[in-house]
Amino acid sequence: MSSPINQKSLPERTADAIAVMLNTENYSVGAKLPNELQMAERFEVSRSTIRQAEKLLAEQGILEIERGAGVFVSGKLGVENDPLGFSLVYDKQKLAHDLLELRLMIEPKAAALAAQNAHPKDIQLLYRLCDELEMLVQSGQNYLQKDMEFHQTIANCSGNYAVYRMIPYIHQMQLLHDTITPEHHLNATVVEHRKIADAIAHKRASDAFDAMQYHLMVIRGRLE
Repeated sequence: MSSPINQKSLPERTADAIAVMLNTENYSVGAKLPNELQMAERFEVSRSTIRQAEKLLAEQGILEIERGAGVFVSGKLGVENDPLGFSLVYDKQKLAHDLLELRLMIEPKAAALAAQNAHPKDIQLLYRLCDELEMLVQSGQNYLQKDMEFHQTIANCSGNYAVYRMIPYIHQMQLLHDTITPEHHLNATVVEHRKIADAIAHKRASDAFDAMQYHLMVIRGRLE
């Protein structure tokens, strides 16, 4: 099984390459990009692909397309969909590691808080997500979105609004930039999730902390 996240289209890959160009060549806000033909020659793609790639970057708030004038670096710098500017980071591998380290700082404590604050309906949802994730794994389907829902639910149960707002963003950015291949660890992922859910269900905050920390450290081990 391969994740569609890692099966980007040509316009998407070209958009990534343009973002790298902006970063490595220090394009400033308001700077004009080379014209369509020059960009097509540089990236060895069609002009149509360049137009699609630039449109993708414009949707992310990284570029601004002014009809008749050209394409410029946006003053928004991607902050609409990427408020911390992660999409502009050149070293995506390091970014994936750094995001995981951030999760290790936050999510074990969030799991402990969830064990203290989760309601019965929250517990039911966690177990349902575990069941759905296991079914996806067994059928060979992509499970990453379900994995993210599980962690987001724990963040919601923590009762901490900042964690609730931050975790979905961190997860989405890591999914975009993570290069690990999880195929050989699927069953372990299911088991780890159930241990976290069990600890939260039985209001064992310390066990929830440890189970989440172990889960994330295993993921870090795969990255390394």
